[in-house]
Amino acid sequence: MEIHVPEWLEKFAEVNEFPIYIVGGYVRNILGGLPPSDIDIAGKPLPNELKLPKGFFFATTYRRMGTALIKCRYRSDIELEYTPFRTEEYAPGGGHTPISVKFDTDLESDAKRRDFTVNSIYYDIRKREIIDPFDGVRDINRRIMRAYDPERIFSSDGLRLMRLVRIAAETGFGIERTTADAAFRRAAYLGDITGTRKRDELMKILNADLTYGVEDAHYRGLKLLREYGFLQYIIPELAALGELAPPNEHHKYDALEHTFRVVRACPPELRLAALMHDIGKGEAVRRTGRMINHEVYGEEMTRRILGESGMKFPAKIVERTARLVRWHMYDKDARTRSGKMMLFTAHNADIVDDLTLLIEADRAGRGTDEVSPPVRFRAFREKLKETGAPMSLGALKINGADLMAVGYEGSSISEKLNELFDMCVLTPELNKHKKLMKLANAGLVSGNIMSENNK
Repeated sequence: MEIHVPEWLEKFAEVNEFPIYIVGGYVRNILGGLPPSDIDIAGKPLPNELKLPKGFFFATTYRRMGTALIKCRYRSDIELEYTPFRTEEYAPGGGHTPISVKFDTDLESDAKRRDFTVNSIYYDIRKREIIDPFDGVRDINRRIMRAYDPERIFSSDGLRLMRLVRIAAETGFGIERTTADAAFRRAAYLGDITGTRKRDELMKILNADLTYGVEDAHYRGLKLLREYGFLQYIIPELAALGELAPPNEHHKYDALEHTFRVVRACPPELRLAALMHDIGKGEAVRRTGRMINHEVYGEEMTRRILGESGMKFPAKIVERTARLVRWHMYDKDARTRSGKMMLFTAHNADIVDDLTLLIEADRAGRGTDEVSPPVRFRAFREKLKETGAPMSLGALKINGADLMAVGYEGSSISEKLNELFDMCVLTPELNKHKKLMKLANAGLVSGNIMSENNK
């Protein structure tokens, strides 16, 4: 079978004495009828021996692994990775980093170090010929993931356990039994992988349906993580939900399956929050014997698991996710009084839409016919808009500089701004500069009198 090669890539084969091969996901996807992935190339020479066509240059070279990132001055859309044939040796434990790398090797030896047979198919650009050392084409036709030597593959790099699940989910492929059994036995190797690397694979799994358009791929990926025992080495608090809450009259599924179904029902930007939304249930039960206030415990746990001491997500993502976890139970019975709802909605206007979608997905994930009251945040936001109430501190007609000018200092500035903000949410006509300055001055005088009386 001939594989389409972009004209600009054919130039690599033309200018180099040694054969240049396309390898990995691009070949796999073309043969499997999937949308093409990024292009990776390989060959015998080291990067410094490789000739580049006019306009191409090495953007980055990783000397130890021999890998080079190649870009084009004239085409911003062109970016490919070149790796010379190599063999690798790893220490016991699956810790990802090889202890030695050797480049004096051939194509078949290079193929043996790769993760799965479907990713170990080489396409000789010049000869227009497929080289398939381990029957990867057959596995693509059977639509299965298989490792040529699964024990060695997973022992070399524990992250390949998550890659197995992720690629299977993205492509819709099954997993060959011997490979699956080896993965199950080697689950503990994920304990040797850093939080950031597990984070990256987890996010790819959460968005697996977007990669090649395979329906519910993200849901299947999470189910495979559970089935193979990987979750306890990624987010153990999440894995524990599987044993915590069996189905009941309010939930058709156990707490972990419920979580997966909430993720399934959420748009991509909310799936991390959906994954974490019930993370505090185990801690709530441990402390109180009940799941009440699990969202409070969940907020703290989310910040720890996703933050600097855990997976090191960007601070903005941690903050937003933790807030969604914290408030996903707010007004669950639609009985919160109007004034409190107005204040809550104004203080959380930036997450109202996301919070509404998360709560609706949470209810859908129960799998029962239980009728719930409407989620009211959007309705209250519309009320705030109609009254002209501020929905951020920036919408106040007074600022910190104004308060400093009349004598406020330190933390009292933010405290007073928040106090005035709440007043204007409930009484929007107060949001005038003169009125707010008058209120601020009155508060300052009152505070000084109280201070003097306490001396």
